[in-house]
Amino acid sequence: MDITRITEVGIAVNDLDQAVALFEHLFDAEVGELIDVPLYDMRFKMCRVGKVDFEVMEPTADTGVIADFLAARGEGLHHIAFAVDDIEDTMTTLGQKGVQFVADAPVSNTMPMVDYAGRHFRDDISFTFSHPKSILGILFEFIQYPEGYQTP
Repeated sequence: MDITRITEVGIAVNDLDQAVALFEHLFDAEVGELIDVPLYDMRFKMCRVGKVDFEVMEPTADTGVIADFLAARGEGLHHIAFAVDDIEDTMTTLGQKGVQFVADAPVSNTMPMVDYAGRHFRDDISFTFSHPKSILGILFEFIQYPEGYQTP
């Protein structure tokens, strides 16, 4: 298993535009394009601060992972994401150590991304989430980026 770095911090919010404006104002964040994720009834913008992307997420429906999170916990930290070289190997290795995952297999999704070299990608990424009960009540995401994607 090869975890290369923390690459993203997910933040759940009620008002995406307001939260993104705050990241721009406070941290001079570089803001990415709006990404709609119907699979999870959410949309997000990446706010790059230094070498970390903050995935600022807002629900697009009354139910769904972000709407449910906000109803239960309110705005704030949703997850921490690690870049990994091989998502399948990561799931196998952590699974052997007792970590449970939200799903049995990683999810693949095509979405636009800008790497830390400033190159634009519109490729598949594969990701999975560990169950918070497995690791100190924290939701961790593990992401395998496309070949050639440069992390910080």
